[in-house]
Parts: sequence; structure tokens; C-alpha cells
Amino acid sequence: MASKTNNVKKRNSCNNIEDHSIDLPRKRISNFTNKNMKEVKKSPKQLAAYISPEKLRHDSRTFLVNSSDSGSSQTESPSSKYSGFFSEVSQDHETMAQVLFSRNLRLNVALTFWRKRSITELVAYLVRIEDLGVVVDCLPVLTNSLQEEKQYISLGCCVDLLPLVKSLLKSKFEEYVIVGLNWLQAVIKRWWSELSSKTEIINDGNIKILKQQLSGLWEQENHLTLVPGYTGNIAKDVDAYLLQLH
Repeated sequence: MASKTNNVKKRNSCNNIEDHSIDLPRKRISNFTNKNMKEVKKSPKQLAAYISPEKLRHDSRTFLVNSSDSGSSQTESPSSKYSGFFSEVSQDHETMAQVLFSRNLRLNVALTFWRKRSITELVAYLVRIEDLGVVVDCLPVLTNSLQEEKQYISLGCCVDLLPLVKSLLKSKFEEYVIVGLNWLQAVIKRWWSELSSKTEIINDGNIKILKQQLSGLWEQENHLTLVPGYTGNIAKDVDAYLLQLH
């Protein structure tokens, strides 16, 4: 089960920011075993980590080695010697600026739908753009809505969001997984009386669809209960509910 999260590569921002989803750097789940996995501290997003110290040291070391191999390295000035390295860093900064600009635009669109209480349009927008970075920023708001007495999100919208939540649970980033689990937990608790009903005939078609999709999803993701700490605790709570549906 632990192998699902091993050997995963960090996604870089794509060149075409209009046609593809963009993931900002997030904390990774490196292993799902008690021996090797350390619980990742929950903290705000650290955009400065986009260019890690390890990457800088590696790039700098690589450049120096390559420079020392050339016959002209002894006569190069410091400015020309490191120009390639700083040029690469500048390109990384430019890429990050494009990522943040695109993310800001999409979040503003989502915020407009939320302020208008057009939840159906908001959900349709999230499903259409398939940008997990935007989804992970917006989903906690919808999760809180499910926990309020006067909720704004319908069962049909929750069904529509399930494929995106499934992608979050498969993510290499713990923050994504936690957001997905919190939403899943809120949905199950909100409609638990309908989901756990023993009546063979279910009048609401969405309840039947939700029940089937939850069962199928959790058969693939129940390994999350092995993760230590907060993530594993939420997964165990979800697991306890869904086991009763079988």
C-alpha cells in the first residue's frame, strides 16, 4: 500500500497556463509506513521553497564542475563565470510569477461565484478548470458550508466534486490529502442518515450515486489510515463510517 506514494515527482508549472492545471509546491507525503514516515507539520504555503537550497547548491556545484573542465575557466571573470547560473534562477522566478498570476485570476473568478452564492456555478467552474491548486484553496470553504445549519452546497454539487476529491487523495502533497479527507468527512456526516438508511429503495438518485462512489473511492484510498498523525486520524474516522455501508 505504501508504494502508492513513493517515487513521485514534483510537478512543475506548465508552460501553457491557460490550458493546464498548475500545482504550487506543497509538502509531500514521502512514505506511508510508520518506520519511515514523519508527520509533516501543518503550516502556510511556503512559496519561497519553490527554489530549494538543495537545488541551488546542486546547480551551483554543477556549473562550477563544468566550468573547471573548460580551458578558459582560469581566465573567466566572476561575472561571466556565474552568468548562466543566475540566468537560470531568473527564469525560475519568471515561471513562478506566471504561476501566481494565473492562480490569482482563477481564485478571483471563484471568489466572484462565492460572493454571489452561485455555488452550482462555482462547482462547475472548479470541475471545468481541473486545477487542483485552486480546488485545494476553495474546498475548505465548501467544507465549512457543509457544517453550517444553513448550507449552500447541494448533494448534487458534492457528487460532481468527487472526482476532484479523488485526485486530491492521490496527491503526493499532504496538504492536498488533508483537504480532501476533511471534505469527505463533512459530506459523509452531513448525509449520513440517508447514506446509512437500510431502505432498499432510495428515492434520491444522488444518494445512490454518492454511496456507490464513496465505496469505490475508499477501496482504493483506505491505505491512508496507515499514515501517522492528523492525516491518518481523519482517514480512520472516514473508514469507520464507510465500513458500515458494506
